[in-house]
Amino acid sequence: MSDVGVIGRVSSVQSTVIRVSLEMGSKGFTKVGPDGLQTVGVVNSYITAPAGAHRVVAIVTGVSIVRGHDRQAGRDLLSEDDQAEYELEAAVVGRFEGEKFKSGLTAYPSLHAPVRTATPPEVKNIFLPKDVSSLRLGSSVVAAEQDVYLDANLLLGHHCAVVGSTGSGKSCTVTAIIDSLLDHDIPSGHIVIFDINGEYAQSFAKDTPRGKKCRPLILGPEPGAESGLFLPHWFMNNEEHLSLFRASEGVQAPVVQRAVADARIAGAYSQAEADSLENVRSTLAIIQSYFSNAMDGESPAFRQLESLKGLTKWQASQGTQIQSRWQNMESLVSQVMTSSALRDGERYTPLTALHRHRLSQFISSMNVEIVGALGALGIGSASTGADFDAPVYYELQQLCDFFLPNRIQREQANDNRIGSYVATLQMRLSRLLADGRYDFMTRIERHDDPLGSYLRLLMGEDPTKGNSGSDWPASATYDTQSQNHGTGPSVVIFDLSLVASDVLESVTSLLGRILFDFSVRSNPRAEHPLLLVLEEAHRFVPARLEASGTGMRSTAVFERIAKEGRKFGLSLLLASQRPSELSETVVAQCGTVIAHRLTHEADQALLRHATALSSRALLDQLPGLAQQHALVTGVSTGVPVAVRVRDVSDPPKSNDPDFIASWTDPERRKGLPAHIDRVVSAWQGPKTP
Repeated sequence: MSDVGVIGRVSSVQSTVIRVSLEMGSKGFTKVGPDGLQTVGVVNSYITAPAGAHRVVAIVTGVSIVRGHDRQAGRDLLSEDDQAEYELEAAVVGRFEGEKFKSGLTAYPSLHAPVRTATPPEVKNIFLPKDVSSLRLGSSVVAAEQDVYLDANLLLGHHCAVVGSTGSGKSCTVTAIIDSLLDHDIPSGHIVIFDINGEYAQSFAKDTPRGKKCRPLILGPEPGAESGLFLPHWFMNNEEHLSLFRASEGVQAPVVQRAVADARIAGAYSQAEADSLENVRSTLAIIQSYFSNAMDGESPAFRQLESLKGLTKWQASQGTQIQSRWQNMESLVSQVMTSSALRDGERYTPLTALHRHRLSQFISSMNVEIVGALGALGIGSASTGADFDAPVYYELQQLCDFFLPNRIQREQANDNRIGSYVATLQMRLSRLLADGRYDFMTRIERHDDPLGSYLRLLMGEDPTKGNSGSDWPASATYDTQSQNHGTGPSVVIFDLSLVASDVLESVTSLLGRILFDFSVRSNPRAEHPLLLVLEEAHRFVPARLEASGTGMRSTAVFERIAKEGRKFGLSLLLASQRPSELSETVVAQCGTVIAHRLTHEADQALLRHATALSSRALLDQLPGLAQQHALVTGVSTGVPVAVRVRDVSDPPKSNDPDFIASWTDPERRKGLPAHIDRVVSAWQGPKTP
């Protein structure tokens, strides 16, 4: 007689896959046990079997019938069904130590070990993490009364990917995860969403239940200071500058790198200082040009020295960083005017040999002082500040008009071909400044504490510090949206739907890098953890497809966040309909994968490589999953599980359009001309007279 509750015996053990031969009483796929009537042999259900001191847990991945062999007299009188053997195939996913479920294996079941269906209390122990914060994702497909929970810290600490074909429910799953977070009292929580399709603004409107649970801030969709969707160009580091300007590595990159350094450091001090030094250098060049003038040189040289004396004397009286250099130059001008004995009012008198000798010594000494002064400012010197990439203000127009041409002129002293090499870079920079689509990066006015204000914005704090007179560019937008803020976590949504595609990479990589640098520099480490949500993540984190192994700048940034962000409290939540186009490095770093319907073989193959061995058999179900259903695998769930994701109110604006309803409505056509006018007006911008 069979043991009570036993449905079969282990007939095969291969790595993490076991096969179970069902007993006669279980062939009807139901069995009466101590917990009542239990379903037997349903795909995605759970079974247990003893293995050493513990019991292993396996998820059923397949059911089959095998024709038995007649070894008894009179067997031919039995029905076809009685002669068949029923078998289950299951993937081992964890173990019970007493009543506590743990992932991983310490031992394997033996052949003929008794197998039982997991009881409702056991299933609950699997799905509800104990002694940890958990998130309710939805309900089990095979046990609708059983909610499925995820370990919150493991989900956030090890990154998460939500994948699935368009219309399968990805955006609603992302929203369900955020709703599960909002179910907790987390006033110090921080969530940033990169919304490339403009779907989430309505979900976090201030009059929605979700909007009232948090402190939402919508930036965009129109790029610009007024909407809050702006990103000052001076936040970029060296690599980001080279990427934006598309500078080639040979000649253009070193030139633009030094030009940006000149502009950045001059911006930190005074542009007037740099202009005055260039004025002195130009005056010395004019004086030197008189050496070859055989008609008239003495009086013009005297007048140039006299004006130079007035300039250096005034600059020497100013309390600037290079005051001592100006004092030295004032002294040199006075000395040469005395030693050279130049006279004014002498018409058609060329410079004598003594004049040229004294002036040559003077010009040489002055150039030494000029180079030293530029070095003290960090302009044109080999050395830079303590942090070359520090986000210090500089004006991009001045880079184009002054610092880049000035740097080219200096470099041409060593190679007169530099100008032709950098001509295309200058043209690209000029076009960038002339293109109004980039104004939200290139035309941001200087304001007080730009980096601090921006970081406070990203973390959901008041960028103006409560100062009604703040010059922060988006003060009005923040004041309007923050009026009804409660005490919940901050949710900052970047609506990137109208950002030009050719600059989108620069925007997202810069935002990601700023968040990462802030996290790395924070002390204590992970003091203020943050969740970064990337909708349509394949646009931000594409696979590296170039032969050289290099790829988009944003890929490098988010790969680093995926590999190192966990320890600094920066977590990724990715959503993508084409996981095969995502960086494999990022997908592999996602500790939890929530997979909706996927029909493309390449997408399925990537997930098989990125998930645990015990979960791979389940992925065969992906092409047939219904909407709002998903397979969940990874560290945040005790076992791989098929789940129906919880319903969400005010979902993101990602529903399929109703073509027939729109096409059959005669009123739609009447309103089409006005609709086109509104779109064109917003598209082209205000008309100029």
